[in-house]
Amino acid sequence: MKKKKLWPWLLLTFLWLALIFWQSSRTAEESRGESLSLLYFVQKVFPWMTHNLLRKLAHFGEYAVLGWLLTGALYRAKNFLLLKPLAAGLFIALCDETLQLFVAGRGSQTQDIWIDLAGVTVGTLILWLYYRLRKR
Repeated sequence: MKKKKLWPWLLLTFLWLALIFWQSSRTAEESRGESLSLLYFVQKVFPWMTHNLLRKLAHFGEYAVLGWLLTGALYRAKNFLLLKPLAAGLFIALCDETLQLFVAGRGSQTQDIWIDLAGVTVGTLILWLYYRLRKR
């Protein structure tokens, strides 16, 4: 596989990180209002969706994209190891949950860190497998 430029991947990764940390810096009231508004529309397609499930799926999806972006960026660096995007994703999830301790009405949940890590793992594996299959 031909190595491509690193900077677009880094730019997208940093923009996505900014979005993650911006979402975490919103008060509980703001965050709840946003997710309840989204839930109204999601339940039209998936009537069984609950507010809690929607929030957990959002965590998973947000971090799956992060895993994909981290893998895209780190794959272009020397000595790529699958552990690198996973470790970076875990560190970011820990920072994210720690930030929420300092935001009005928010808290930190170990469960969310595990969900975030699962998302990073899925995003990482999807792009990594794509790169591996493309080499053949």
